[in-house]
Amino acid sequence: MKKYYMAVTYDVCEEQGTSVDMNEYEISCLEQLYEQVKQIALADVAPMVKVYESETSNYENARLFSKFKFPEYECSCGK
Repeated sequence: MKKYYMAVTYDVCEEQGTSVDMNEYEISCLEQLYEQVKQIALADVAPMVKVYESETSNYENARLFSKFKFPEYECSCGK
């Protein structure tokens, strides 16, 4: 059965306790997933990217596949 993957970028502020989803990107293959996600994080300056897996192309009942954090893009408002 075919699986579908989508990366969602999040803007996170630990100081204010907020997490806002920003953009969604379809992932066509899992080869070099970290490198793909790293480029997505760079494009959105996103400190967190979650990858969801689904058995349907409309991502109904999608489940978390993996979560990546990028400290270099974390909010610095509390520093």
